[in-house]
Amino acid sequence: MVLCSELPQETVITLLPNRSSSWTKTRLFIFIICGMMLLIGTFWAFVGAWMILPFSGIEAALVAFFLYRVYLGTYHKQVITFSGDNVLIESGKHFPKHRWQLTKDRTYLALTEPRNPQSPLGIKISDSITSLELGSFLNKTDKQFALAKLRASGLTIREYKKADDAPFLFLTRIFSAHH
Repeated sequence: MVLCSELPQETVITLLPNRSSSWTKTRLFIFIICGMMLLIGTFWAFVGAWMILPFSGIEAALVAFFLYRVYLGTYHKQVITFSGDNVLIESGKHFPKHRWQLTKDRTYLALTEPRNPQSPLGIKISDSITSLELGSFLNKTDKQFALAKLRASGLTIREYKKADDAPFLFLTRIFSAHH
């Protein structure tokens, strides 16, 4: 999701991943899934296969942990603030964990064409020292909207690269050498 607020002195572009559910609904989903696993483990324990119960508990704990980690990733956001001659980029989950200050006249966009036509474009914001990927969590439509907002804020595209196939060529050579 791309949010943009334009004020007379500054423009703020916020890049957020799309969330399909709220924390309350996700927590309910985790409790239902883990509850069902523990209920099945308890049933088998009463039937006589008590060795299943500890594994059922471990399975429920792992599922809850990984679902929580995946949901936590949906809170990552990037905030790009254009004010005067400066571009401030802040990145983090609940609060800005990383900050970069760039000079607007030296800052440009570098685009990377995706390997697959359904994949989103790669967008990097760069200056002579720093190069940061923007919106790696955005879908194709949101990336196009973000690119339009970044260009409307005064950034130019100075680089446009084709997708790098070098890692795939390396693997192709390895597999073809063994056959």
